[in-house]
Amino acid sequence: MTRHRVKAFTIMEVTVAMLIASIAISIAYTVYTIVVKSYNSYNIKNSDMAVLVRLNELLKTDFEHADIILKDQKSIIFKNADRLVNYDVEPDFILRISTITDTFKVKTQEFNTTFENAPVTEIANEEEPNRIDELQLNLLFENKKISYYYHKQYSSLNLIQRNVNAVN
Repeated sequence: MTRHRVKAFTIMEVTVAMLIASIAISIAYTVYTIVVKSYNSYNIKNSDMAVLVRLNELLKTDFEHADIILKDQKSIIFKNADRLVNYDVEPDFILRISTITDTFKVKTQEFNTTFENAPVTEIANEEEPNRIDELQLNLLFENKKISYYYHKQYSSLNLIQRNVNAVN
């Protein structure tokens, strides 16, 4: 009888191949988890930044289109001929109430309001003493303070209507 030799791998060759394959798989898995974590943190940071950008856009638009801007206890009211917009400023969020209600989940540190460089701190029963033309809003984003500053340039007609006796 003739003996046939079967071509095959030795146990040592199979063991070395399995070791190399396991090292390659563990490297690929580690790289995959790093990429997924960085992608998730990137998405979270961008969605948080999008909230700040949208809030800034709406505040700018509301400042431009308002006929009068008033301060209330914890809110700012934008009035014009056809709509009313109310921003409720809370420590953990800002609520914008208009035809649609928006909630901005931002940490509010403080907000200061002035009219003609005089701080508006006390709230009166009438509208005129509560009028503001500047708003400074300080927010916390990733433990960093971000200051937003808005200014309303009232028209001369609007200011004359405010004080009828101003015209001779």
